[in-house]
Amino acid sequence: MAIQEGRWDCRSCGTVGILGRRKSCPNCGRSRPEGTRFYLPEDAQEVTDEARLQEARSGADWLCSYCGASNSATLEACGGCGADRADSERQAVRDYALDEIPRSGDNAPDSPARQEGARTPPPRRRGSLRKFLVAGGVVGGILLLLFLVFRPRHETLTVTGFSWEREIDVEAYRTVTEEGWDLPHGARVKKKWRDIHHYEDVLDHYETRTRKVSERVQTGTERYVCGKRDLGNGYFEDRYCTRPKYETRYRTETYREPVYRKEPVYRMKYRYDVEKWVHDRTKRAAGEDREPEWPPLRLAKNERAGKRTEHYFVHFTDEEKKRYRKEVSEAQWRRYEVGKRYSARVSRSGEVLEVTFPETKR
Repeated sequence: MAIQEGRWDCRSCGTVGILGRRKSCPNCGRSRPEGTRFYLPEDAQEVTDEARLQEARSGADWLCSYCGASNSATLEACGGCGADRADSERQAVRDYALDEIPRSGDNAPDSPARQEGARTPPPRRRGSLRKFLVAGGVVGGILLLLFLVFRPRHETLTVTGFSWEREIDVEAYRTVTEEGWDLPHGARVKKKWRDIHHYEDVLDHYETRTRKVSERVQTGTERYVCGKRDLGNGYFEDRYCTRPKYETRYRTETYREPVYRKEPVYRMKYRYDVEKWVHDRTKRAAGEDREPEWPPLRLAKNERAGKRTEHYFVHFTDEEKKRYRKEVSEAQWRRYEVGKRYSARVSRSGEVLEVTFPETKR
């Protein structure tokens, strides 16, 4: 069992981090009182000195019932006043789970300079920090370069003209020939036949196969460190628990696997004539004026107007006479004025992303 030396704090003068082996405070000389809380720092080293190991294993300290001094379990008389041990109380022995191990004592750590046996923190590794800063600088530089390359730029654009496009789909009511599994209303059957509609999985037979399967088997038990024991004398030792030990074993087993076949499912299929509205043509109109209009339609008795679409474009140039075009709604399109300048955000690829209208004075 690994043994580590703990620490304790003096309640009288506030000294913290006193080595567990000491029975009195090295600062004020007061004896370690009853109920002192021993604690184990995270960086406590394992005790390897044989004399210290014997001291740790000798048992809990006892407290003199006459003067209150703390004494080693190996002493039969008080080292402070010489009184016989008799029925003097012993320091408590406590067990802690790994997540319950005390890491601080009775006093808060006021000043590192007052801690006895405190370890000097290792110097910071400047090399690692430098590498981290260099790598961070490189990544930051790349991100900045990408931002500068793809960041939209602000331009002052002048309106040079307008254009528009309008379209109307024309539909005709015609007789069409189609095929399908169901007959729509008004269909006239030209041909029908049984055809494969889909396939279903049908059990055909079973085949015997083998496979490897794994299972967890207990092979014994093992001891593991499950906590620490406060030995009541300034030292701590590992506390062990026992748990079952398992291993994975494999075996081959035989099983029957179902084999399925694809069985076609037939349904009646039809070829039929039916009257329906179908797309016939698209009529288009376009212009570069401010008077958009729909294309004129001449519809036969079996025709009708279908979907209507419209597009409106504003044309700009920048100060270097580079041309741009932006599609907008009709309402926005009518707000622009030829020759007027607007502030705009333009992507690096030349797309006008946003145009700001000047505020209207009231």
